[in-house]
Amino acid sequence: MENFTNESVDISSLPNYEEVDFRPISRKYLIKTLLQTTGFFAVLLIGCGVLFYLEWNSTYIFGILLVILVWFAFMFWNVFKLQKNYGFALREKDILYRRGFIVNKTTVIPFNRVQHVSTTRGILDKKLGIATLEIFTAGGSGSDIKIPGLEPDLALRLKEAVSKKLAADVS
Repeated sequence: MENFTNESVDISSLPNYEEVDFRPISRKYLIKTLLQTTGFFAVLLIGCGVLFYLEWNSTYIFGILLVILVWFAFMFWNVFKLQKNYGFALREKDILYRRGFIVNKTTVIPFNRVQHVSTTRGILDKKLGIATLEIFTAGGSGSDIKIPGLEPDLALRLKEAVSKKLAADVS
C-alpha cells in the first residue's frame, strides 16, 4: 500500500488568468441588448400612457415615469459599460469567460469538467448575425457559462474545439 501525500503548492507558481489576452465579443451584441432594453422601455411607456388615458392621478404617473426614465438611463449606461468588459479565452486545458464592470467576474472552466457544449441563436441573433456558445459543466448550473455575441462561425469553431478536447480526455 502506498503512502498518501498531499504536498503544499507554491502559490506564486500558479498561472495568472489575469495575464491572458481575452478576445472581445461582437459589437452586434451591444445592438441586441440595446434593442431589447428599448423594447421593454417602450412597453412600460405604453403602460404609463394607458394609466394616463384611464385618468389615474397624474402625480403618480409622472412619478412612475421619472423612476422609469432614471432606471433606463442607468440600464443604457450599464449596457455600454458591460460591452467593454465581455471577453473569452481558450487555453490548452480550460476556457475563460470574463464579464462585469462594477463587479468583475471571470469563470475558468477546465475541460475535464465540461459535460457538453452547444450553440444557440434566437430571432434577434439571426438578424444580427451572432450566436451564443453554451458550456455545461458537471458542477451544475452555477458553473455553466454562456458566451454571447460571437460570430456564428467562431461559435461553431469554439464548440468543435471544446468537443475535441472532451473526446481527447475520454480516450
